Amino acid sequence: MKVKELMTRDLTAAEPTMTVRELIELFVRSGLSSVPVVNDEGRIVGIISERDIIEGALPGYFEVLYGITDMNHLSQKLREIENDHIEFYMTPDVVTIEEDEDDLVAADLMIRKNVKSLPVVNRDGIFVGVLRRIDLLKDLL
Repeated sequence: MKVKELMTRDLTAAEPTMTVRELIELFVRSGLSSVPVVNDEGRIVGIISERDIIEGALPGYFEVLYGITDMNHLSQKLREIENDHIEFYMTPDVVTIEEDEDDLVAADLMIRKNVKSLPVVNRDGIFVGVLRRIDLLKDLL
């Protein structure tokens, strides 16, 4: 089966000049924890997650998480970066898949790259949807 038959046609994405505050609001509204970052032409230029923002506010946070007893420190640091553009925190190297690829190729890519989802692009490299692991699994039912 082709990726385009399984993918979610959710085009929720961020722009590189979106602020950290705007991105957090997008995460809250959408219920997503990561989104592709697209340019004006709709091409994927990065991916950004909640983790990227937390690490941007507090580098090393996840390594010392269990020793932190006061979340006010994280809140303070997030307020310090809330107006920064997300392009400073996004991951520029994104694993994508073309919509005409086979589902087996997508599953293999997800396993090899250890990713939960793949942004889907058309032949022109334009963002057209997302393929999540559950999209592959639900086809088995």
